[in-house]
Amino acid sequence: MAHKPLHDPLRSPVPGAITETRNTTCYMCACRCGIRVHLRNGEVRYIDGNPDHPLNKGVICAKGSSGIMKQYSPARLTRPFMRKPGTERGAGQFVQVSWNEAFSVLEQRLRKIRATD
Repeated sequence: MAHKPLHDPLRSPVPGAITETRNTTCYMCACRCGIRVHLRNGEVRYIDGNPDHPLNKGVICAKGSSGIMKQYSPARLTRPFMRKPGTERGAGQFVQVSWNEAFSVLEQRLRKIRATD
């Protein structure tokens, strides 16, 4: 028997708000459970398990439920950082760099991998 949530995530809590549900797959761990992402005016408001998914049948773990924090956590990274020059790996010292600089470094690393692999 499916568990009924305490509130209706599909109900529009704001008059005139546009609500929708998108079915997708959770990437918080290797299981790839089916999830439903509930949106209000295009913003993620709630994540629950997809009862129609053959793998998890609507059940998701705490990691999956907290997937909303990947979008809205104040601690999430929004700009690229690189290790501070002269510091060792693991020292936890970083400097902010431009997107162009970050992409340039990645391009150089990938070019080397492609040339040798």
